[in-house]
Amino acid sequence: MDVSIGRNPRLLAALVCLVVGVVALGLGLAPYFGMGATQPVPLAFDDPFDDPFDDPLEVAAPLPQPTAAPVELIVYVSGAVYHPDVYRLVEGARVKDAVVAAGGLRDDAARDQVNLAAPLSDAGHVHIPALLVNAELELVPADAGPASAQALQLIDLNHASAAELESLPGIGAVLAERIVSHRETEGPFRSVEDLRNVTGIGAKLFSQLEPLVRV
Repeated sequence: MDVSIGRNPRLLAALVCLVVGVVALGLGLAPYFGMGATQPVPLAFDDPFDDPFDDPLEVAAPLPQPTAAPVELIVYVSGAVYHPDVYRLVEGARVKDAVVAAGGLRDDAARDQVNLAAPLSDAGHVHIPALLVNAELELVPADAGPASAQALQLIDLNHASAAELESLPGIGAVLAERIVSHRETEGPFRSVEDLRNVTGIGAKLFSQLEPLVRV
């Protein structure tokens, strides 16, 4: 027999109750089967205004810069200084530094002919000229006899040091060393004329030296 639901109120009510019960049952069991609504998970975004160098512990320490070793200058100092020799100086040194290293200027140094502010260079040669004095006067003791009251103080070729020889006109460090070497290898000078046997001393230079030296 064909029965219409719309015409049977009891059947309609029973059907509605069944649907409501099924829905309620489904809602009650949903949490146990993971069917509940999921909580939104916030996404992490980098802060564009966050300065990564705010934390001092995260800032890398600067690398130590290598320091260059000072440049060394080797300079030969000769002439009217107290200790002519080869000296080691630092880059940027001046002639004055070389003179100080050599003990300073002697009293007979021609100071006006030296530029103490001139810069030095490696393997350089600083020569301090001496004053060109022909001879120094020395008082003779009263019991020296009827000789002249004054006598010339001449450079002794057999005893003068290389520095003393450099005080003579035209005699630099090289010629002074040659004179000393000559008397050491050939023996003492027997006369002033023997000075001409030294290489580098010609007739013109000898004529200037002859009145200033003795043996």
